[in-house]
Amino acid sequence: MADTQTDQPAALVGEPTGRQDRDSVLPSARQLQGRLAGLSIPRQVFALALWPLLEQFMSYMVGTVDLALAGHLDPQSLQVSATDALGVTSYVTWLMHMIHMAVGIGSAALIARAIGGRHRGLANAALGQSLILAVVAGVVVGALVFAGAHPIGALAGLTDQSLMLSVTYLRIVAVAAPFSAILMVGAACLRGAGDTRTPFVVMVVVNIVNVATSYLLVYGPDPIGGHGVAGIAVGTVIAWCVGALTILVMLMRSSGPIRLHRHRLRPHTHTLRRIIRVGTPNMLESVAGMWVANYMVLMIVGRLATQGVIGAHMIAIRIESLSFLSGYALSTAAATLAGQYLGLGDPRRARHAVMVCWAAAAVIMTTLGVAFLTVPEVFVGLITDAPLLVEQSVTPIRICGPIQIFFATQMVLAGALRGTGDTRAAMWMTTVSVYLIRLPSAYLLGIAWGWGLPGVWLALCGELVFRGVIFAARFLHGGWVKVQV
Repeated sequence: MADTQTDQPAALVGEPTGRQDRDSVLPSARQLQGRLAGLSIPRQVFALALWPLLEQFMSYMVGTVDLALAGHLDPQSLQVSATDALGVTSYVTWLMHMIHMAVGIGSAALIARAIGGRHRGLANAALGQSLILAVVAGVVVGALVFAGAHPIGALAGLTDQSLMLSVTYLRIVAVAAPFSAILMVGAACLRGAGDTRTPFVVMVVVNIVNVATSYLLVYGPDPIGGHGVAGIAVGTVIAWCVGALTILVMLMRSSGPIRLHRHRLRPHTHTLRRIIRVGTPNMLESVAGMWVANYMVLMIVGRLATQGVIGAHMIAIRIESLSFLSGYALSTAAATLAGQYLGLGDPRRARHAVMVCWAAAAVIMTTLGVAFLTVPEVFVGLITDAPLLVEQSVTPIRICGPIQIFFATQMVLAGALRGTGDTRAAMWMTTVSVYLIRLPSAYLLGIAWGWGLPGVWLALCGELVFRGVIFAARFLHGGWVKVQV
């Protein structure tokens, strides 16, 4: 389908007075386009959240398969070293994804407003410019990770075999950073346009490729198998590359709300600036506010001087991720609906949609929190059978169980704020919370008071309670309604 519409001036996007043919229609009578047209808000939430939930489960399985392969290597001493190493590398790949998603957040906010405001040309322009930024970000991040692989592991407290394995993994995955960026940004653009199914399909492909190649490279017959952590890394790289190529093909052949056209891949300064303006606060929030602080938490954990503590910490995080898979999916739905309804000039329905997303996330995550509190051993056994890791992982999982409703609140309402372009407020709230509460309390409880890993997790969970409260206050305040993108 030809891309015949021209980009609209920035002031028109999301303004209820943007087009004459909409002036006479009340906001409450306007309808969203595409797959969301004619659906009630609960059905819109379900349509948008289902596929991201399944997509996130696929993405979760990529990291979990890597960790599980490391947790079952022979001999058992290698299990602990490899799990510690992948615990640190998971933080680094998380950083890579955060930077890529900062581009995706800016793109998704602009695309959601454009689609809601019937500006298809602007949406396609944002897609093309987003992919340019994705490649640039991927190259820069990949180069930095490759060069900094050794000091990153050493700062986290890794030594000897664990440090060597960490460096090997990071330098291999750094090469594929541009492909990871294309995969994540392309998926974010589709979600902003209301197409949450295609990213899920792509992640199914990525997951299948990752499981098959990583397993073969670790446990396959010689000379294919026997490569340990290096094999796990190569399997992840192959999966990212296949995923990036798949999503590019789908974008170029799309008949949906957005489509990739070659002429949109020429740099367009105005559109690039708009994406960067919205995405930069999110990147600062994600990198300075979240990643740096959580890496410092990892450094605190690494200095507890207990064998396997980093691996146990990472296993607990991976298990808790089962809960926030649904939170992320519903935050994606909240971001898309809040952005598109503001594009229609209807903040009332934007609020309603966000509250439906919050209620669903609260129910699901609280239910999983009960399971974490009562049967944590079942979850740990799925990842490792090393007694040292099992023993240290169970208590942190129990600690995080009761606070899942606050985590749900923070995730969904943060997603809603970002979807409307209110990324600056989200940035400041996150940064203040993690630096004034998370880090000092983690050091105090974990090291100064000698409570070890359980003390660190008590601090982390207490900070999440506080962050859930302040994000709720910001959403109820309503300043996000007036944000322009």
